[in-house]
Parts: sequence; structure tokens; C-alpha cells
Amino acid sequence: MTGICFDMYGTLCDTSSVRTRLGAELDVADRLVAAVDDTWRRKQLQYSYQSAQMDDYEPFWEITGHALEYALAQFDLDPDAATRERIREAYDHLTPFAGAAETLDRLSAAGHEVVVLSNGNPAMLERLAENAGLRSHLDGIVSAHGVRTFKPDPSVYEHAAETLDRPLDTCRLVSSNAWDIAGAGTAGMATTWVNRRRDPPEAIGARPDHEVTGLPAVADDLSSD
Repeated sequence: MTGICFDMYGTLCDTSSVRTRLGAELDVADRLVAAVDDTWRRKQLQYSYQSAQMDDYEPFWEITGHALEYALAQFDLDPDAATRERIREAYDHLTPFAGAAETLDRLSAAGHEVVVLSNGNPAMLERLAENAGLRSHLDGIVSAHGVRTFKPDPSVYEHAAETLDRPLDTCRLVSSNAWDIAGAGTAGMATTWVNRRRDPPEAIGARPDHEVTGLPAVADDLSSD
């Protein structure tokens, strides 16, 4: 059996569910809420790459705050500090995708070790896992914070294997992010891409070993491995 590492943001939990909090706090049109959310998520990922490349690590909670500041400024929105913090806290309350808990349970029942592997810092991940009702379905949480950089740096995937005390090639990443799949595969992990939007794979880095369109299909593929 293998160590199966699930990405959290966008794979187990839906980052776009922050739109509910954004709409309530900003009181703007739905179209603007969607634009702020899209910019926030894009800059969150971009800032994690920049932080890693500049060797200027900050925990993902701080990265998420910086990205929110950019998104608000992009659309000339200037809520007060308390409102900004309530918006950022939406990342503690993301909605799990359909079948998330059941998928984790099926894989555990099949004998796999099932953990989260995420750029989120440990406290951030623990809060979300509890609030999303997923913590009791996981064997553990592994954070990129342990090596003070972010995916897709190979050291993050290597850190997961070391934490699980398994060879890297006996671990598998499950992610909806194509860049994450490319990074994990290039580092030497097996991969399953949850390609909900039926996007093409990345043109650089490794291609996915398995490709599915939803979480239940992950368990269909791997529960008998």
C-alpha cells in the first residue's frame, strides 16, 4: 500500500467558496466578487512562487493576506482592517468538494496512509481540516512549512515522503492543480490529477500517471492498489 498525499486547496476543498464571505463583507455585485476571488487566488499562487524563488519565505497565511491586499487594491476596494481579516478567515471555512470524506475513508479502508500535503502552514491547515469535517478522516497533515518553501519545489514532496517514512516513489500526490502534478511527478512521486475542468496537462514537467474528473474516482482507481 502507498502513502497518498492530497492537496488541500482546490482539491479537497473549494477555494471559490470564499465568494460567500466576500459578497457578504464587501456588499458589491456578484460579478465583482468573482473578479476579486479570481485575482486573490491567482496572486496567492504567484506570491508563493515568488517567495520560493526569492528565498524569502513567509507562511501561507501571510501569503494569503498579501494576495488579498493586492486583489482589493486592483478593484479600488478599501474595507477596514477588521473586514479584511474576516475575509481572509474565509480560508478557514472552505467547502469540501463532494465525496471528499468518503474518498479518504475508502482509501484508508483499503490500507493506504492518507494525508494532506499542502502549501498551507500547519495551523491554517488544521483549522480548515477541522472546520471542513475532514480532520478525523486523515492520518495526518504535512505542510510545506516544514521545509520553508512551497510546491512545486522538489523538497516539499521529499519532505512528505520523509514524514511518512516511505520511499518517494511509493507515495502518490492527488491534486487538482496541474502545476502541482507536474512538480510531484518530476520529483519522483506517483500522481493522480483531479482534472475537473478537463484542462490539458502542463507542457513542462511530468505528466499525470492517472487522470480523473472527481474525488470518488480517485478511490475507484486506487482503493484496490
